Parts: sequence; structure tokens; C-alpha cells
Amino acid sequence: MNAMPELNELRQQWQTQPAPRADAAALRKRVAADTRANTRTLIALSFGTLLIIGATVFNAARSAHPGAWFAVVYTVAFALLVWLVAMWLSRGTWRPRDESMAACLDVSIRRCRSVVLAAPIGIALYIAGLIGSLIWRQKLLGLEWQQMLNTPAMIIAGWIGAPLYSIAMLINAQLHRRRLAFLEGLRRQLGDGAE
Repeated sequence: MNAMPELNELRQQWQTQPAPRADAAALRKRVAADTRANTRTLIALSFGTLLIIGATVFNAARSAHPGAWFAVVYTVAFALLVWLVAMWLSRGTWRPRDESMAACLDVSIRRCRSVVLAAPIGIALYIAGLIGSLIWRQKLLGLEWQQMLNTPAMIIAGWIGAPLYSIAMLINAQLHRRRLAFLEGLRRQLGDGAE
């Protein structure tokens, strides 16, 4: 029994099949789901930011240390910086300009590019926030570096949180790079006038 002719026949059938058509309904559904997820994330992060600022104000109001209010200024300024960067990164990613296939592809590509770019920026901001927090605590509260580096907050946010956050951001960026390559290939396949 010779399997080679059968394999050659199968290969020829596979190669002569037309390329699969893009599923416009599936793409629109994915864009709508991503839009809802982005809105939920925005709401959760807004509440989280307000909670952190509120907790910082509450702690400063209860503290007798004069440098405690600097924590409020630092937290608000850093939160503002992070939000400005996040809004800049997400420009053009909120919703497609219309319901066409081209608009859905465009917003999906923009979202992927935004996530890929956000990974190193997010990691840098996380580390900058940790370092800034350590510096103001050392300068204003007079804490020693060794004492600060061994606190439960630093162990959780710095020694455990920073590597986990960095790894998660890099993995997410890699997944979005793959999706970006797929979407850009789909855009080339469909051409500019995709409906």
C-alpha cells in the first residue's frame, strides 16, 4: 500500500481551496465585547484610583507628621500622570468609527498596538511609582532604606508585585503582538475597502 499518492492528492486539494473568508459578524462581536470590557476596566480603575487617593487623604488627616500631606500630593500627581499616559495610549481605541469591517479591523489593530506599547510604559511607571514612594518616605518620614525594603507593603508591591506585574504585562503584549500580526494580515487580505 502506497500512501504517497493519497498524500499528494490531499495536499493538492488543500492548496487549491480558497482562502477562508473573514467573518465580519465575529469581528464585530469581538470588537463589541472588547469595548464592553474596556468600559468595565475603566470604571474599575477609576474606583481604584479614587479609593487609593481617599485612603491616602484619610491617613494624612489622621497623621501628626507634617510630611504626611506630601503623600497626598505625590499620590494625586502620580495618579494624574498615569491617567494622562493611559488616555494618550488609548486614543482612537474606544469604539470603531462605524460598523464596517474596515472600521472594526482598524480599532482592533489600534487596540493591539496600544497594549503592546503600554507594556514597557506600564512597567516603567510601576517601578517609578515604587521608587518615588520609597524616596519620599525616606526623605520626609526619615525611614531607613533597609527598614522600608522589608515592610509588608514593599514585599507585596515591590518584591512580589513588580515581577508579577512585569511578567503579566509582557505576556499580554506578546499575545497582542500575535493578534496584531493576524489582524494586519487580514487587513492586507481584505484590502482597504473591506466591508
